Parts: sequence; C-alpha cells; structure tokens
Amino acid sequence: MKIIYTSFLLQPKTRDNKLVVEPFQNENGIIDTLKNEIKNVNKMVFITNRWNSTTAKNQPKDEVHNDFHYTNNQYAKAVKECFKLSGINFKQMIVVDCKYNGVLKDDIKDADMVYIQGGHTPRGLKILKDIKFVDCIKKYKGVMIFNSTAAKLPATKALSTHHGNMKEYEIEEALCLKNYSIRPHFDYSLKEYLFDKKFRNRIKLIKDFSKHIDVYGLGGNSYILDKDNEFKIYGKCWLFKQGKLKKLQ
Repeated sequence: MKIIYTSFLLQPKTRDNKLVVEPFQNENGIIDTLKNEIKNVNKMVFITNRWNSTTAKNQPKDEVHNDFHYTNNQYAKAVKECFKLSGINFKQMIVVDCKYNGVLKDDIKDADMVYIQGGHTPRGLKILKDIKFVDCIKKYKGVMIFNSTAAKLPATKALSTHHGNMKEYEIEEALCLKNYSIRPHFDYSLKEYLFDKKFRNRIKLIKDFSKHIDVYGLGGNSYILDKDNEFKIYGKCWLFKQGKLKKLQ
C-alpha cells in the first residue's frame, strides 16, 4: 500500500470562485514522485468529501469550505485535467458520490490511483466509513492520495478543531490504517504563537492529542510518502509526540 499525504499540493486552485485548470506544482518533487510510484494511468478513483453533488444552501458554515461554486463532477474533472497537464493523463476516472452505482471494491482493485478529497473532516470520515472504504483497500497495491484534511483520516484517531476554540473540537475513531496522525496545513511561528490566541489553542490541542498518537505537522507545500510502512517526508514537517513539539526538517 502506498499512501501520499498532502496539504495544498495536488488540489486545483480557485480564483474568483472558479476552479483553475493548470499543471500541479512540482514542489519538493511531488509530480516526479508520483510518476515513479504510479505504474499505469488507466483508471483513477475520485472519492468526494461531499456526498451530494452540490452543497445545500442551509449547510452549516463549518461544513461548506467554499464549495458552493462547483459540483463534485466539476471538481473531479478539474483534478483529472490538472494531472493531465502535469504529465499524468488518466484514461478513465470514477467519481464516488451519491450518483455512483458501481462496485467500489472492484473499481478500486483496478485503479492505478485513488484520490480522497479533503474538506470537512467529520463529513469525509463518515463517507469513507459508509462506503466501507477500509474493506475495499485491503489488497490494494496502487497509490492513494489523502489530500488536505483527508490526510487525518488513515489514523486510528482524527482530531477536528474549529476556529482555534478549545471547546469546539472532536476526537473520532478514524480508519485505523496507521498508528500515527497527520496535521496538514501546519506551520509553526514563534511570533504567531506569542500573539495569536487561536494558534496557541490549536497547538495545545494537538499537543494533548499527541499523548494518544504521534502527529506529524505537514507544511503547506510538503508531503509524506508511506510506502509499505516505509515513511519518507518531503519538505517542512514537525512532530508532536507525548505532548511535545519538535521540528523534523
């Protein structure tokens, strides 16, 4: 099993509420790494973070993530086109959301890459549990990309924090594939720690969480490759362990 965890990498950008189709950045050689790890480009399975095709207007703000302006198919198509412009041209793409009517275990078995979209953490975790994702990947040998907040989900436990508020967070049982957790979009600044209360609260929460499980704080343009339990970090990364924080690289 090959898992790639990202923060900002490998996701289309938005400008003026429109998805931008352009080559993905090859920061820290992520495109080169993918080309080395993906053996064929016959099929990609895209698993959405939003089960319905669009976001309902009455959706709570914490569960929107600015996704009103695209449908699941539009976002998945943008991902596929960005890969194509990056030199990775998948012949077929399967979108897994409310309109999917295939046999997921079979589609994943034949897929060269499985892309799990980031977004709202509890929402994405519920989708993966509902579709019995873990059962479907037991014998999978291809590449899985856990993008953005989806990077939290392969762990035994997932931490969701809201706006740096100490009272608004959840610790949920995640997919239990790995005995470590990833914190995407992470950067540590002493200035921010000293002058930003929300940031200090978030650091304290992650430190407390790390007493239960190691947490890797992944920089915005960084990624991690876990290849058959061999762990390699590309770019900036920090480790929370037993309530303490240190920079790895």
